[in-house]
This record gives sequence, C-alpha cells and structure tokens, in this order.
Amino acid sequence: MRAAPVRFLNAAAWPLTIWPSLSHFGDHPADDYVERTSPIVATAIAFWICLAAIAAVVFSSAGWNVMPGDDAGAAFTVVPRWVGGMSGVLWFFLPVIYVIGLWLYTARDEAFPS
Repeated sequence: MRAAPVRFLNAAAWPLTIWPSLSHFGDHPADDYVERTSPIVATAIAFWICLAAIAAVVFSSAGWNVMPGDDAGAAFTVVPRWVGGMSGVLWFFLPVIYVIGLWLYTARDEAFPS
C-alpha cells in the first residue's frame, strides 16, 4: 500500500498518471477494472483536448497585428469574435472535467488498489 501523500499526488496528477495505470489490464481480467477505467480514459482525453483548445485560444487571442495601408500607425487584431466566448466555456469545462476525472480515478483506486 502506498503512503497517503503519494496516493494524493497520483490522484491529483490523474491526467498524467492514468496512462501508466493502463498496463494493469492483464492483472484484473475477471472483474470490472476495464469498465471502471474506460470512463477515466475518456475523461483524460477530454481534459487534454480542452487544455489544447485553451492553449490555442490563448495563443490566437494574442492576435496578429495587421497594419492598414493608409494609416500606418493604427494596428488592429484579427481574431474572430467567438474566440472570447469560447474561452469562457473552455475555462468553465476544464475544472469540471478535472474534478470528474479526479473522482473517477480515486474511486477506481480505492476499488482496485495496486
């Protein structure tokens, strides 16, 4: 049995620690380890997609400065209007996905200790 701080760190870093834990499929062939792990994998994939989308929004909202031909001093940013709304939605869903994944990971870890 692992110490409590190590278990907490594994659970807190579940988007990273879920991938090595997939090697335990062969250790639990007769029970529902796979059934309990599949939602965590889907949640981890959703977490990483959401994080990548946030990174894309942050880097795209930095914008490209385009200089109009007639007024060289006025620069404006070319970023679609929906980027601001999408950013808010992504920042809402990222912690929600993280908490759901944390809950799924700890529930599986309690049911199937390594």
